[in-house]
Amino acid sequence: MFWFSTVCLFIFAAGFVLVPLWLRGRAESFEREASRRNENIALFQERSDELENELASGNLEQAQFDLLLLELQQSLLADISNDEDNDELKTQDKKHSAPSSKARIVIPLLLCLLMPIFAYYFYDKWGYFDDVELMELFQRTVNNRDSVEESQSLIITLGQVVQENDDRPWAWYFLAENFANLGMFPEAEIAYTQSALRMSESAEKALVLGRVAMAKYILADFNFTEEILDVVEQARAINPNEISILQLLAADAEEREDYKAAIEYWRLIIQSNPNSEQAQRLRQSVASVQQKLAGEGQDVGVGPSIDINLVLAEGIDLDENLRVFVAVRNAEREGLPPLAAADLTVADLPASISLDNSYAVGPFNLSSAELVYVSASVSFSGSATPSSGDYRVQSDNFAHNNQETTIALEISDRIP
Repeated sequence: MFWFSTVCLFIFAAGFVLVPLWLRGRAESFEREASRRNENIALFQERSDELENELASGNLEQAQFDLLLLELQQSLLADISNDEDNDELKTQDKKHSAPSSKARIVIPLLLCLLMPIFAYYFYDKWGYFDDVELMELFQRTVNNRDSVEESQSLIITLGQVVQENDDRPWAWYFLAENFANLGMFPEAEIAYTQSALRMSESAEKALVLGRVAMAKYILADFNFTEEILDVVEQARAINPNEISILQLLAADAEEREDYKAAIEYWRLIIQSNPNSEQAQRLRQSVASVQQKLAGEGQDVGVGPSIDINLVLAEGIDLDENLRVFVAVRNAEREGLPPLAAADLTVADLPASISLDNSYAVGPFNLSSAELVYVSASVSFSGSATPSSGDYRVQSDNFAHNNQETTIALEISDRIP
């Protein structure tokens, strides 16, 4: 199927080059023929006008005029009847006198023929054709969550694949995933490691190293060892915000009751996808731990918190599925990303939202600004950037003073 599809695509793509060349050649031939006939007719008309002037001035007698006009007409007919012979002769002349015209046709044809050869050669050398062939096995692994029989079947099949060719990092990775699904973590750790060893320094390798560290962590009875820390350092050197590594570090910090460290890791995870369900759960964990630390008299560095009571003005009837974007921005530096943001729908209104540093969506959080303002918009396009026709409200600028602040907003005005 792959080869059939690529051949069809090649023929389709080549048509974009060959068809215009063919049409251009036909058009040029037609233009040459029409131009030559026009020249012959123009020359005939010019000579016949000269003969008529000579006749009118008395320089020619009628018999002589008729004879010369007949010869002129026969000459025109002869020129037109010999067009094909003239085309062939001129084509032969152009072969010697205009090689560049031939090159304009030959070069694209050669490129069309060489393109699939080079494409297949370099794809075979640098591409992921082997992994494309295994995509069905990979997808089965992704879709499999609870079936022991499916995991066992995939382990046998993927095991045969890596035995036949052990230089397939993704085959090793999905083999490890199936081992992990069955709780076979020693085997999973080995397969994850083999996968990582065969990958270049990329975000994908950081992800796989995260799996290696997790498997080692489980095998070490949920304790960090020097070996695990070494894997963690390798992964964070490639991608400091690799989620699986941050989750592992946060879980270990929580296990050791180092809650301040756990909060920092949770906040990094939240910033990677602020609107996810996981982010919402982690925000609750942050708030719970901060409350616990505050109850113990510890300085938890909670930072500012802005409680927003948001309502939709009476008389405005909107689709309940329209998205509502709420953001806190730096009032002294326009153009920066929001310091904190949340996303809900019209169906959620009225709503009370509490935004703090854990809702940061960019490099800056609420603590990074002293003077801020709150905005909320109902978007008809689904974009966080307000546009004409959207409803929007914005508060006055205020200083949060690193404390809890309450703001009430009513969405009533439409952007012109």
